[in-house]
Amino acid sequence: MLFSVNNAPNPQKTNTPQEADRIDRAIRLAVIAVIALSAVFIINMLSTRIFMPSSNYKNGIEAMQQGRYAEAMECLSAAGDYKDAVDQLARAKQLFANQLAGKENALFYTSEAMPWISVTGDGCVSFDNTRYENVWDRLPNAGTLLIPDVLDGILVTSIENKAFLNADKLTSVVLPDKVTVIPESCFYNAEALASVTLPASLQVISQRAFINCYELTSVVLPAGVREIGLRAFNNCYSLTSADLSACSGLTRLESFTFSECVELTTVSLPASLTFIGENAFISCDALKTVRFAGTKEQWDAIEIAAGNEALADAQIIFGGAQ
Repeated sequence: MLFSVNNAPNPQKTNTPQEADRIDRAIRLAVIAVIALSAVFIINMLSTRIFMPSSNYKNGIEAMQQGRYAEAMECLSAAGDYKDAVDQLARAKQLFANQLAGKENALFYTSEAMPWISVTGDGCVSFDNTRYENVWDRLPNAGTLLIPDVLDGILVTSIENKAFLNADKLTSVVLPDKVTVIPESCFYNAEALASVTLPASLQVISQRAFINCYELTSVVLPAGVREIGLRAFNNCYSLTSADLSACSGLTRLESFTFSECVELTTVSLPASLTFIGENAFISCDALKTVRFAGTKEQWDAIEIAAGNEALADAQIIFGGAQ
């Protein structure tokens, strides 16, 4: 059998000028698209890293200069680490806290930094005693609780009822300036509490506010206090002095106010007082001196209920004389 082998080369297909032109255009378009996408990416990066932080920084500084501190904080936070944005943000936070609190150098924190304190939208703080007990001995000032003027950007204006009930790790508490009321049973059974810094804004100490605060040694009430509730300082066994003399709007001491304050030796009372309730000073056998800001006539006009023999046995000094 004979075989025939064809060794002739296969003809190669060539593009027509029109096809070649289309391919060339497609390649050029692809290159242009890649360049355009690269440009968009670069512009976005520059905008994110340079232009936007710069703009946010500028807007934040302007807002801060105009007293719009909340807006300034938002802008400066968005500026990240551009220039000194971090320092300016801290300054804006301080100025914002000062603005809310109405004073210089207001104390402000976040609940993340102080997880044992939380705040509601209307400025009422509550206390988590369990969380505090877990860390109190590792804090810089163990046992001392600072309640900030501003928490989470919210002005603190009130304290929850029974907030510090049974908080026996507390030895010292500083209350913020805008608090006007110490609520019912606020420090009930805070047995180790020896010192409380009260704000000038305070107006009301509610019933049983400091009952069973065994280590409390003295109290000086600010001038604005006009109401002290039933048993407010009952069983404060270590209390040696109580100064109410500046409380010119205080007219009543309710029943059992200082009951069982067995170490109480000196009490100072305002001239405005017109009523002392039943057993307000019962078992205050150590009471030696009562300083009354008014006259003897005003003292004699006070209605003093039964159970206050300690007052009758004490020396009454009138007119705030020493």
